[in-house]
Amino acid sequence: MLYSNTNVWDELCYFSSAQYSKNYLQAKYERFHSINKKTKAFHNAYPFLYYIEHGKSYFQAAHHSQINVKPTLLFYGLIQLIKACILTVDPNYPSSTAILAHGVTSRKIKKSGYSFSDDEVKIQKSGLFTHAAKELFNIHNLEGEKFMMLQLLQSIPELSKLLKITKKGNLFIPITTENETIIIPEKILSSYHFTSERFISFLHSKQSSLNIELMEQDQKQLKIKTNQTDRLLNNAPFYFNLINHNYYLKTQKESLDLLPEILYHYLLLYNLSMICRYETDWWCELLQTYSTDDYPIINQFLSATEQKIPFLIHRYLTT
Repeated sequence: MLYSNTNVWDELCYFSSAQYSKNYLQAKYERFHSINKKTKAFHNAYPFLYYIEHGKSYFQAAHHSQINVKPTLLFYGLIQLIKACILTVDPNYPSSTAILAHGVTSRKIKKSGYSFSDDEVKIQKSGLFTHAAKELFNIHNLEGEKFMMLQLLQSIPELSKLLKITKKGNLFIPITTENETIIIPEKILSSYHFTSERFISFLHSKQSSLNIELMEQDQKQLKIKTNQTDRLLNNAPFYFNLINHNYYLKTQKESLDLLPEILYHYLLLYNLSMICRYETDWWCELLQTYSTDDYPIINQFLSATEQKIPFLIHRYLTT
């Protein structure tokens, strides 16, 4: 069972102090050699703490709401929290109205026999999603990329057991972290079609802030030395399961797997929020008839994302 995110919100409460937020932002801006660090931090302190407070309000409302409106509340809560994260690295946010849009589009009319798992979203040239990917994770050139809902759901580790039961995939392999060591099953090399050297190079390309080197390899496992295992969270290709507190890698290396998990939550919640607002007939029928696998998967995703998003945001802001 997922643990309560109450403690996460409690740990974020110190951002409710304008003075603390100002000092926090100034320290962040100094890392990037920002011009007018003090002025920018003073100017952004209140918007920053308001974004967090507003996001918290949405999540608290979602916790007490019926499932039929929960996606919309969670999506708008996530938007506010992402804006707070962006302010830590982009002192001028929002610099234009173009980045205020969602940055994602979905199919406007659902066809007969529609299945949520088979639906897809498309990334636009500008908007919050694109800006967050660039500013928070240094990911560029996503315009025009399409993502299927099933592929996105398969990137949420808390759903892996249910997806396996419903025969929609079980794509995670567990890894172990011990102090400054990552222990990875050796079979990941054949899954990725990599040598150990190529695998280390691959991790370097996705985890540039970490000092990663191969310590030991045998027929069962790879031992990799790193300087900061807590920075694995929020960074592809690593995934953290909030139920059992274990880290995972995907068993298949593909372009979709290279986004940080918080962005998968954004895309899924965007589409679900659009569906519950504009495809009310299908949405209400799904919630009342339980006729397909879509219902248990969506229901469990909403339970998981309500807990996972505050956790991921907290870790981003504090590591």
